[in-house]
Amino acid sequence: KVGHPATFIGLENYIDLFTDPRFHRSVLASIKITTPALIGTCVFSFILALLLNDEHLRGRRLIMLLIILPFVTDWVATGLVWQLIFLPNVGVLSGIFARLGLRHWVALRWTSSRQLAPLAIATFTIWKTTGLYTIIFLAGLKGIPRQQFEAARVDGANDWQTLLYITLPLMRPITVFVLVSAFVSIVGFFEPVFMLTGGGPADATRTLPIFLYENFFQFHKGGAASAAGILFLLLCLGFALIAARLLQYTYYE
Repeated sequence: KVGHPATFIGLENYIDLFTDPRFHRSVLASIKITTPALIGTCVFSFILALLLNDEHLRGRRLIMLLIILPFVTDWVATGLVWQLIFLPNVGVLSGIFARLGLRHWVALRWTSSRQLAPLAIATFTIWKTTGLYTIIFLAGLKGIPRQQFEAARVDGANDWQTLLYITLPLMRPITVFVLVSAFVSIVGFFEPVFMLTGGGPADATRTLPIFLYENFFQFHKGGAASAAGILFLLLCLGFALIAARLLQYTYYE
C-alpha cells in the first residue's frame, strides 16, 4: 500500500493474480491479439522476403523502402493515423468498403467492438512490424548457397518442391529467431493497444502490458504488478525455450 512500509507476504501476490478475473481477461486478450499478429507478421514477412529475393524483380529498392518505412516511423504518429483509418463511416477503411460495394461494413466500429478491436490492433501491429522481419528473412535467403537451388533444378525440382525441401529446412534457424523475436515484441507491445483502444472495450484488449501499467501507475499495486511482470517474463522464456528446442534438430550437411 502507498505510504506503508514494505512487508514480506510470500506468494500472496501470485495467488491473488491467479484468482483475479482481470488478470485472466488480460491473458486472454494477449492471446487474441498476439496469435493473429504473430502468424500474420511471420507469414507476410516471409512471402515478401521470397519476392524481394528475386533479383529480376523491378523496383526492388522502392519496395524495400515502402516495406521498412512503417517500422522506422513513430508508434504514436502512426497510431493516430490508424485511428483515422478505423473510424466508422468516415474513416479510410470505411471509404474503401464503400467503393467496393460493401455497405454493411462501412459502419463497423473497429476499435470499440469487443470482437473487432483485437483484430484491429493485430492488423496495425502486422503493418508496423512486417518490414523488420522481412529484412531478416531476406538476409537468411541470401545466405543459402545458390548451388543448392541449381542442383535441385538439374534434378527436375519445380518451384514448390525447391521451397518445401530446400528453402524451408535451411531457413529454420532464421524462422525460429523471427518467431521468438516477434513473439516477445508483440506480446509486450504497449503503444498499439494504448493508442487504439486504451485496453477497452470492456477489457477486450486489456493485454498484460496494459494490466501491468494500470496496476502500477493507476492503482499503485506494486506487488501485483511485479508478480504479473515475473509471470510475463516466464511466459516469454517458455516460448523461447520451445522454439529453441526446434532449433536443435536443424543442421547443415
